[in-house]
Amino acid sequence: MYVLGINQHHDSAAALVRDGRIVAFVEEERISRVKHDGTFPGKAIQQCLAMEGITLGDVDHVAYFWQARKEVQHALGHFVRHLPATLAVFRNDAGTYDGRASGLTATLRSGGVQQHSDDYNVGGALLLHLKRSLTMKKVVCDAVGYTGPVKFQVHLVDHHISHAASAYLLSPFERAAILTWDGIGSDGTSTYLAVGEGDRIRDVRRVKFPHSLGALYACVTSYLGFHPTRDEGKVMGLAAYGEPTHVEAMKELVHLLPDGRYELDLSWFRHHATGKHQMAPKFLERFGPPRPRTRDAVPQHYADIAYGLQATLEEAGLHVARWLQQHTGETNLVTAGGVALNSVMNGRIFLETPFEEFFAQPAAADDGSALGAAVQVAVTQGAPRPTGGYIFLGPSYSEAEMEKALADAGLAYERTDDIKDTTARALADGKIVGWFQDRMECGPRALGNRSILADPRGKDTKDRLNEKVKHREPFRPFAPSCLVERAGEYFASGYPSPVMLLVFDVLEHQRERVPAITHADGTARVQTVSAADNPRYHRMISRFEELTGVPMVVNTSFNDNEEPIVCTPAEAVSCYLRTDMDALALGPFWTQK
Repeated sequence: MYVLGINQHHDSAAALVRDGRIVAFVEEERISRVKHDGTFPGKAIQQCLAMEGITLGDVDHVAYFWQARKEVQHALGHFVRHLPATLAVFRNDAGTYDGRASGLTATLRSGGVQQHSDDYNVGGALLLHLKRSLTMKKVVCDAVGYTGPVKFQVHLVDHHISHAASAYLLSPFERAAILTWDGIGSDGTSTYLAVGEGDRIRDVRRVKFPHSLGALYACVTSYLGFHPTRDEGKVMGLAAYGEPTHVEAMKELVHLLPDGRYELDLSWFRHHATGKHQMAPKFLERFGPPRPRTRDAVPQHYADIAYGLQATLEEAGLHVARWLQQHTGETNLVTAGGVALNSVMNGRIFLETPFEEFFAQPAAADDGSALGAAVQVAVTQGAPRPTGGYIFLGPSYSEAEMEKALADAGLAYERTDDIKDTTARALADGKIVGWFQDRMECGPRALGNRSILADPRGKDTKDRLNEKVKHREPFRPFAPSCLVERAGEYFASGYPSPVMLLVFDVLEHQRERVPAITHADGTARVQTVSAADNPRYHRMISRFEELTGVPMVVNTSFNDNEEPIVCTPAEAVSCYLRTDMDALALGPFWTQK
């Protein structure tokens, strides 16, 4: 039985499950080369089918990550309940009521997405999901150019159930508390609390929009001059440079209530609007004008606001998680949704609540809802819960394809007897190395198959990577890939963190030893590497430890600023040539400048 999972709107993706086993997962951006591509994932679907050697005619079920009927019910109720304020959804940039209503049809024509915009039309997005739910068979067939007969049944899966399934059903736990959180889901849910038992997910509580931690964080991300739904990670990194000047004021935005609930103080926001329209006069009077969208240095005032926002999120997250644990009595926690990418909050939840075990799969945001929808439908159709790997599910390439990419670029290269040793020696000598191996990883983080690597001991490594290779803001940190068996010697916790979604303090006596992975606040977003998960990467880091005494390397995603992580050998070679990387390990092949 084949189940194809699909999500669309931002970070579109497709997943393919065969008899309960996940055989492919591909984000549309990796194929289209448009970062955070939100168009219908036709290219990703084609890639998934090709990896398995099947056609659309072989698919038994299609799982879509959204239930449009629930969204319509919630949206209409919300619109009426908050009149006349909700009329602002139709305003244009000038603040008048002409222009935005026409955006409904424009949004439909564009597929519900405006690339590089933080002001998408909410009504248009709603209509898009409704249209998709009514025409899914035709949309899927058209997207891949398939004209043959199909047998698949379409299933519309609740958005937060998709998130919950992606976390719980992929976890190793037979029981767990489930916590998913993002901006908004099918029925307006922004935070979903549940319990997983066997292969079933049982609701505990839902918090609904406009009360949304994800929407709050996105709104302030836009205010700080970044792109909402894509740059929240930058704000998390920026917060480490802030001071607690605005913490108390920022906490006024979120009221923590009994029973694990919370509410936003809506007087600070125009929650019915989007993007730059969201900030109410009260917010601007208290915190000042928004920061322009610019690559200039971030003034301290805005770093302080980022600090206050992050502190507010962490306090609210701890409040919800503590209640969930107390209410359910569970000691295992699984999490997903865009807010679950906030690894600083995750680390505090793990360390400061009674939960003893933690699990998240790497595509925790909306891209992973395609995976969750597919797995949820597979299980309800009688397939077993997935077993096997959940990290490296993307395309892989042959040695012939790798060698051709090098030859086509006119590069001198050699095939090494041991690419792991060659790479470790280069890193120990201070070189920055592109590392391209095996199947592509899931989600937004490089996890050791499409990575740029460096020596964590170098005091200038962070600046070299930001300025010369990644061409990005200087406040952004770099993560360590650390041998799982040695992590406790360097970090406040040695708990396994294979998908880089937990931040821990770097032990104070180790910070001078590994400055390149130590953030301004003394923390690191840790990836632990085991021989079971990635034997080649584990062996390379082990060899680096033999040479240097340090059981970790700097790991950042293999891409230049504002482009998706490289997928193909040709893209890896192109990125290598366009940046100041010193060397490239492309499968068994080695080239250096």
